[in-house]
Amino acid sequence: MKIHIITSPELSPALFTKTIELLSAIQGAISFSFDKEAVLNFDLDEIAQYTFPDVEDFETSISEKMIMKRHICESITFPYTQQEATWDTLFKKCASYRHQRRIPNDEFVVLLTTMANDKNWFAALDEKMPYNGFIHTDDWSHYIDCPAEFPIAYEVIALMLQKFMFSGMYDVRTSVHTTPVGCVNDMCIQKREIILKLRTADICRSCMDRIKDKLPAPVIHHALQIMESLRVKMLYAQNFKQDSPLSNLILTQHHKLFLPEFGQIEIKLRPLEKALYYLFLDHPEGIFLSSLSDYRQDLYTIYSRLSNTGMLQEMKGRIDDMTNALNNSASEKISRIKRVFEEAVGHELAKNYYICGQVGEVKKISLPREKVIDQRQASA
Repeated sequence: MKIHIITSPELSPALFTKTIELLSAIQGAISFSFDKEAVLNFDLDEIAQYTFPDVEDFETSISEKMIMKRHICESITFPYTQQEATWDTLFKKCASYRHQRRIPNDEFVVLLTTMANDKNWFAALDEKMPYNGFIHTDDWSHYIDCPAEFPIAYEVIALMLQKFMFSGMYDVRTSVHTTPVGCVNDMCIQKREIILKLRTADICRSCMDRIKDKLPAPVIHHALQIMESLRVKMLYAQNFKQDSPLSNLILTQHHKLFLPEFGQIEIKLRPLEKALYYLFLDHPEGIFLSSLSDYRQDLYTIYSRLSNTGMLQEMKGRIDDMTNALNNSASEKISRIKRVFEEAVGHELAKNYYICGQVGEVKKISLPREKVIDQRQASA
C-alpha cells in the first residue's frame, strides 16, 4: 500500500516534515512518498469567502458545517470571514497531481492544506475516486493540546482505512459512530471529540469486521502500529505519562537518537548540538561551560564523524565558536537540546535526558549511563 502526500504552499515545511517523519517512523506494509517541492497553488477563482455573521452561526451545524468548540469564539470578532475551497476543488488538485505523476489508481494521493473547506471537515475522500483525499491542517490547537503533526498523521491513516470500510458517502454517513466510542470511525460532529479517538488509536470490533477481508493483514497491522505509535508519542508530548520508568537512550550506528520505551521516539538534533550532547554523555561527571575549550579536540573528532558538510577548517571554526567562553553558542545549543527533549517527552521526563546545571556551575546529563546504549562503535 502506497500513500503519496502532497501539500499546498501555505503549509509550514517544518510541519510537513514532522508529519512525514511520524508516519515513516515504523516500517511495514504501508509506504509513504512525498515531494517537498511539489506544492499545489490555489487560483483566485478557486477560493471563496464564507462569512459567519455571529457566534451562533459559527458554532451551529448548518449547511453541513460541523459544530465548533465554543472557546474558539472568545478571540474572534464577528462577523468573521475565512477563505475556503470546495471539496471538488481540493479533489481536482489530487487528480491533477495523480495525472502529472502517472500515479496508479490503486495508490493514494492525500493533499495536506491549510485551506479550509466548504463542509468544514477535518478530512475526506473523493467519492468518485476514493484514492484521492485531503486533510485540513489548520486550527488543531483549538481542539487538541498537542503538536498538529500528530492528528494530521493520524488522519492520513484514517483516510486509508476508511477507503476500504465504506462504499460511498451514504455509507459513511450511515455507518460512522455519531456518538464517539474511541474508534477511527468516530464522526466527531463536535470537533473537540477527536481527542478520544486519538487517545485510543483503535478500530472497534464492528469496524474491524468491515475491513478485515478487504485489506491484507500486514497492512492492517502496520496501520494499527502507526496509530499506537502516534498515541504514545502524543501522550508524552502532552505531558502525560510523566511517571513512566525511564527509557533507554539508543545512539545508533548512523548517529540517530531513540527512546525505544517511549514509543520509539527519535530525538532530532543538529550536528553541532549532537556533538555537544555526545561530549556530555561521555563525561557523566559534568563539564563547566567555561572549560569547554579543554575538550576542543574531542569535539573536533565527534563533529567530523557527524557532519559531512563543509571544509575541515570551516568545521573547526564552528567548534572554536562553540568552545569560546566569550561566545553564547554553547548555551544556545544547550537550550535547544532541552527544548527538543521537552517537546518529545514532556517537561518532567525530559529533565533526565538534557544537559542541566545552574549558571556558573558544572553542567551534566543526569541519565544513568546504564540507560545509554551506544551502538556507534560498531560503525567506527
